[in-house]
Amino acid sequence: MERNINNYFLRNLNQSKHFFCISYFKGDFEWIYKLDPSKYIVYNKGDEDLPKEIKNIRIKNVGYNLFSYLEYIIKNYNNLPDSIIFCKNNIFDRHLNKYSFTKLIKRNIFTSLQEDSYGNNNFVSLNVSDQGFSEINSSWYKYNYDRLFFANYNDFYKYIFNSTEIPTFLKFSPGGNYLLKKENILLRPKSFYQNLKLFLSHSQYSCESHFLERSLETIWTSNLEINPKMRKKLTQEEVEIIKKECAIKISKENRFMEKILQKIIIKIGKIYYKILKSNLM
Repeated sequence: MERNINNYFLRNLNQSKHFFCISYFKGDFEWIYKLDPSKYIVYNKGDEDLPKEIKNIRIKNVGYNLFSYLEYIIKNYNNLPDSIIFCKNNIFDRHLNKYSFTKLIKRNIFTSLQEDSYGNNNFVSLNVSDQGFSEINSSWYKYNYDRLFFANYNDFYKYIFNSTEIPTFLKFSPGGNYLLKKENILLRPKSFYQNLKLFLSHSQYSCESHFLERSLETIWTSNLEINPKMRKKLTQEEVEIIKKECAIKISKENRFMEKILQKIIIKIGKIYYKILKSNLM
């Protein structure tokens, strides 16, 4: 069975008409050899060079895999392929299995490359109608990563979008793996992506990367307008203002109280969700 799935996976990789933008840090890359060399690029952020047979570009190791995607989008904004798969080299089986991946990449529309369900004790995840992934918007992870431009998700959201309404739930593909059409990317101007890249670039573990991960579906599929400031590359003065405001907010945070509040939100959310789910069955 496993052998049949692997053959199915490799055969469809070779026949895929999508372009693959792959972010590499470490782990398996053997599957990349099966891709048409004209249909992929690997952005290498790892410590070691990749074999010369693999078409790759070395970039600095910041901003997780999303920095690689932004690098590609900005460099190719005026000459994008019709459809692109953005993924990590270690997507299997960390984010989904090869069989699910193979089925999904046969599609030719915007698609989150993810399993049907996820579970994690750090947050409350919800089952939504398309079996995708959603979590309560609480910035529960912010103390675990470096923040330079935005103190929390809501600040990030309000800055990149022209909206004062804060979402209660965030729908996204954990790990940031997607199949999309170039039209999805072109919904936003090049300067928008240039500014996003700047926000991610200060650390390998930038928290802004986690904010962006939770915003990609909104960026690529929604009718939400972007902040007019994001329609041009930010000036150094504007950048310094954002950083200063972030530092002030971080200095005023009460980490102890926020941690307690997070635990209460998670506990109440899980109880409510369990009751709601049982009543729907």
